[in-house]
Amino acid sequence: MSWRGVPVFGGVLVTLAVLMLGPALFAALRGDWSVAAAFGYSAGVTAIVGCLLIAALFRRLDHASAVGEFTVLIATLAFTPVAAAIPVAAAAPLLSFEAAYFEMVSMITTTGATVFERLDEVHPAILLWRGIIAWLGGLVALVMAYALLAPRGLGGFEVRGDRGRSAALGRLVGSPVWAGGAPVEAAGDRLTAAIRSVLPVYSGLSFCLMLLLMMLGHAPLNAAVLAAGTLSTSGVSTGANASFISSGFAGELTIAVFLVLAATRHTYGGTGQRPLRLTGLSEDPEMRILFIVVIGTGGWIYVRHWLGVLELEDGAGAGSLRALWGGLFTTLSFATTTGYLSADWESARAWSGLDNPSLIFIGLAIMGGGIATTTGGVKLLRAYALFKHSAREMERLVRPSSVSSSRAGKRGLRREGAEIAWVFVMLFLVTLALAMLALSLTGMSFEVGLSAAVAALSNTGPLFPATTGRSWLTSVSAEGRGVLVVVMVLGRVEILALIAMLNTDNWRR
Repeated sequence: MSWRGVPVFGGVLVTLAVLMLGPALFAALRGDWSVAAAFGYSAGVTAIVGCLLIAALFRRLDHASAVGEFTVLIATLAFTPVAAAIPVAAAAPLLSFEAAYFEMVSMITTTGATVFERLDEVHPAILLWRGIIAWLGGLVALVMAYALLAPRGLGGFEVRGDRGRSAALGRLVGSPVWAGGAPVEAAGDRLTAAIRSVLPVYSGLSFCLMLLLMMLGHAPLNAAVLAAGTLSTSGVSTGANASFISSGFAGELTIAVFLVLAATRHTYGGTGQRPLRLTGLSEDPEMRILFIVVIGTGGWIYVRHWLGVLELEDGAGAGSLRALWGGLFTTLSFATTTGYLSADWESARAWSGLDNPSLIFIGLAIMGGGIATTTGGVKLLRAYALFKHSAREMERLVRPSSVSSSRAGKRGLRREGAEIAWVFVMLFLVTLALAMLALSLTGMSFEVGLSAAVAALSNTGPLFPATTGRSWLTSVSAEGRGVLVVVMVLGRVEILALIAMLNTDNWRR
């Protein structure tokens, strides 16, 4: 796959080398010359390898097949972290290269799992580098959605049926385009259009959020990393738990607004839409489900022990508001597969009497965010399709002769859309079961393995420490982290797209 004759993977390596100069300069300004040298030398080597790859493959990949495009995507997610991990391993000699590689795969897949047990003791240049890779991973996810998945009716777009659906389940799994639908334009044209559409909005929102957080009192490094973690929904931060959100309620409210923007395709413009088309949010079924889930779950946490709260002494009103906000923000964060904990989350837990709401977090992470966004999980539109199908089946039980009055697109969403959504859910659960089985072979218990597998497959890294209180470094073996690397890449690419790629009938298309 190439972009104007330049092989995409070579261009990614050169871009990565340029980005390495940021932490190198940051460390040099701090006087940490060994860390600056680690990033500087790594940038030089990465740039040389990328330029050699470009020179060797220039204008030789103009007619890439669909499988070739997916191969480049998987190579970007699996092999780019090798170059990104080199300066991390060099700057943190106590960290093995395997652990550094796991860290970088987690960042570029927007999972946000970290092997660092105390982020406040990590060198600031490494913290900045983690944020940069997470931000780059969010950009890769958005470009992948609009340039690769959407034109072929994958990544959740198969539920919408923008390019039509096939009646046969096998053709649905193979995607409408690959099954004989309208051809897609050249890969380079799609990539150019996606970058032009996504990059200005994505970078602009990230910069705006960083400025707002700095105005609220955050240090520049903390604000930049938080902005990257929010817009990429990776949950990357510079501190543990909620200690990094030093601006309190105002900062969390600002982050919550941008989390909503990051979780909807309307922010970047879907097929046939303009970027930042936010007027349709109230009519978007994904956003309706998101708000219902957040308000319902957060509200349930709040009212769970309301009768007992009425007996509290004066002053409980302010505490009750903090508990309500803590539940709402944390629920929104995990529903968008970000994983930030509110500073008031412990108040919410104490208020509701919850001991460890691991199943709530796991369910929210599995549901995921919107299609064509940086979020992971099953995606809200698939959940909506299954809900509408279930509601229609219940209605037919009561009134067997009823006829749906919705337009054709809605009827299709309840039929073929629900069918393919159910296929994806089953593939998701099978993959989750296989991941848990593989983790059990490394000696991990069922509860810990469930949390780790869901965190990796839904790309919600903070889920694991939030539900188990364990560390990715000490509680997961090197073999287990190797399994999770594969699961994180699968979670970002999506199982349905991978199966379509493995279909031999599509290898020459």
